[in-house]
Amino acid sequence: MARVSPAPDPDPAPVGMPQQILAVPMQSKYQCQQCHELLRRPVQALCGHRFCVRCLAQLTSSGPKPCEACRIEEIFEEPLSILNSSDAFPDNAARREIESLPANCPNEGCSWKGLVKEYEAQHEGKCMFDRVPCKACRLLILRSEQEKHSERECEERTLNCKYCKASFNFKDIKAHDEVCQKFPMQCKDCGKKKIPREKFPEHSKSCVKSKVACPFTAVGCRALVEHEKQAEHEQASAQEHLRLLLDCLCQLRRQGDGPGEWQEDSGPGLYCAPEERPTATAASAKLTATLEQKTTALENIVCVLNREVERSSLTLEAFARQHRLDQEKIENLTNKVRQLERSLTLRDMQLSETEQKLRELEYCTHDGVFVWKITEFSRRRQEALAGRAPAMFSPGQFIFSPHLFT
Repeated sequence: MARVSPAPDPDPAPVGMPQQILAVPMQSKYQCQQCHELLRRPVQALCGHRFCVRCLAQLTSSGPKPCEACRIEEIFEEPLSILNSSDAFPDNAARREIESLPANCPNEGCSWKGLVKEYEAQHEGKCMFDRVPCKACRLLILRSEQEKHSERECEERTLNCKYCKASFNFKDIKAHDEVCQKFPMQCKDCGKKKIPREKFPEHSKSCVKSKVACPFTAVGCRALVEHEKQAEHEQASAQEHLRLLLDCLCQLRRQGDGPGEWQEDSGPGLYCAPEERPTATAASAKLTATLEQKTTALENIVCVLNREVERSSLTLEAFARQHRLDQEKIENLTNKVRQLERSLTLRDMQLSETEQKLRELEYCTHDGVFVWKITEFSRRRQEALAGRAPAMFSPGQFIFSPHLFT
């Protein structure tokens, strides 16, 4: 018999088929001497022992090896018991016997039954009850649930952010949401939703409900007001702001008074003589610094007030202009409504005239024969006999007396 070297097998399975697929008891002649499973594409060595084609190729990949089965059976004999892939030949007879054996699927829940040949060609690697490792997390799952696991359950599955379209693992979804610049946020002040994180700082500055410090904070006002109520606060607290400004100016004036004046810092009702006051240089430097600070604060306040006045003026002008435009639109729409009402009235009149003409045309005759259909003839005849309605008129003013037909 010619020796044939085993050709490379396209099947990636390195071992034989599991013994559990057999529906009959396993016979030793169908068992691979290397993997001890059911022979897959068996080849026979010179010693007579059978191996799976891949098992023998792996066993002799580094060179010829002694047959362990021969040693166990104490029939080792050189050179017959030396395994070499080039000396083995395909055992087609054994293969046909194995392929004709009855088989069933060993996976729990699967009811497939058939022959070993059919199992290897049609069912192996395709059973929906087979457990396969997830490509991402390596967890063993049913083949039928592989798609569901990959899309919904796998902790290592890749997702795309629905806001910024960035890719990340499912386990990092919370960390991504905390840094995503497109993630929608809600303003706690005004309640507005779906504000992108990248635009939230800008919204916080312009939010009409956010609270800011009063512009008169520099002179002592401690109020925190909303953006939209800032003008209202300034109007309502105008007297309080003026009082604070007056106190500030009075304090500046007291600090700028010359020597020999009554000083608040020297205690109530105590006169401070020139020789008792600090040296002129130190006092002058201190006074100058204080005055500069107060002057800067007052200038800032005046600038803020000017901006508020300008903004209010522009807002009033815009409102007045918009009011005029709205009045013009309202007047135009009112005129259009009136025109439409007149048009509808004329159309109703024309429709009524057309209906009248149609009724007249229905009762016209051109051959001298006028057919008048009288509905409820029996009732009208009884009314005529009783004297309640002795006559009725046709559209052509033809007088008809139902009692004539008694």
